[in-house]
Amino acid sequence: MPAAICRERNDSCYTSRVRLKGSLCVLLFLLVAADRPPWRARARPGLRHNRVAALRVSPEDWPPEPNSPTSIDSTRFARALTLLCGWMPPGRARLYTEKIVQAAEEFKEDPFLIGGLIYRESRCRPTKEELGGLGLTLLPFTMYRGSFQRRTYRYRVLNENHRWEERSLALNRFPFIPRTLLQAEPNIYFAAALLSAWRDQDATVDAIFEQVPHRHYVSHWVWGDRVRSHRAEDRILGDRRRLLQYYGALAPAAPIRVDGIFFGSPLDGAPRVVSSAMGSERPGGRIHRGIDIESEFGEPVRAIADGRVVFAGVDLPGNRHNERLSLDEINSYNRRDLGLGGRYLCISHSREDAEPLVSCYMHLETVEVEYGSQVALGQRIGSVGRTGMLRSSPHLHLEIHERDQLLDPQQLLAGHLIGQPQDKPAMKRRRRASGLAR
Repeated sequence: MPAAICRERNDSCYTSRVRLKGSLCVLLFLLVAADRPPWRARARPGLRHNRVAALRVSPEDWPPEPNSPTSIDSTRFARALTLLCGWMPPGRARLYTEKIVQAAEEFKEDPFLIGGLIYRESRCRPTKEELGGLGLTLLPFTMYRGSFQRRTYRYRVLNENHRWEERSLALNRFPFIPRTLLQAEPNIYFAAALLSAWRDQDATVDAIFEQVPHRHYVSHWVWGDRVRSHRAEDRILGDRRRLLQYYGALAPAAPIRVDGIFFGSPLDGAPRVVSSAMGSERPGGRIHRGIDIESEFGEPVRAIADGRVVFAGVDLPGNRHNERLSLDEINSYNRRDLGLGGRYLCISHSREDAEPLVSCYMHLETVEVEYGSQVALGQRIGSVGRTGMLRSSPHLHLEIHERDQLLDPQQLLAGHLIGQPQDKPAMKRRRRASGLAR
């Protein structure tokens, strides 16, 4: 057909071209619309990520997370939650358990995830306000308030036809206001609901917004639509594993047999992340004689193998590095008077046809076994602290001695300990940061 004829507006050729062009425009619009969500990216205010910590471990380093039991024994869960939190009045543990189980059932969420989140975000304190969040789960009110209308939370997902579909959760039990979120029951209720919405939206936001790789939708709880670091979820999921272990639904990681000794993890909820490697440089030209393991203040420290306590005491400045004391003396010693090792203890582990190995646990807040006592693999021997430190956050320093040499605990406890330790580079003195790193 001549081109001139096609220029006539009532010609069928022109009409076909217009229709084709219109169809292409609609398709292009749909593709663009799919890439540009109909809401502004949500973010927790004021949060930044710790670049050094993010290099220590990757999502691929973690084994699959264990499943939760299908039915919950409230008494066992309350006891496990008390162990995780460190201490709570019995009535409070029972109340939290009741509300966690109720909300988890209503929104089909994992109660052990909610329990781990409560510990990680607030250390189980209902009036906590930090990191742009409120209450037990540090729920970021400002991130969600624009999506609430008449006690209904609305959000969108891309359906199987790549079209935006609005979904909603009717949340009628409490008003969504800051004052309410500082109460335990409403905070748990809204946390379970919003976690379920993130679970539903997870694939959509991961595809639409730029993210770092991560394993679980709980990362969006921390960051919002754009996940900037996977380390927050690592810690929350670690707390979930601890809660499962205290409940009795998860056995401690299987011991490793080396030279006739069965070795296990020094901390619960293994695997745990090594934050500082053996042999790294320390201020004053010192060399790191062991490893540091990420941990929280007050966490139980476990014997890595059967053995006998050959030292329980403190490290003191000057020439008095190894002062053996009674438990009362150790735990009452003024921390400001302690040397670099702080409160610590060492255990001798007998081997087949070889000299014993000796494991030492340093910077402890409490020492809980006496010199000369026999201990078993996995027995609680103390708690994580920061004695002997000036600036570092609480962690466990672990050393393993063989005669006059040191062994690398990360190699000996491979599988229980993971990560590529990244020590912080030397930095110029600067104004103190706000402490919002994740």
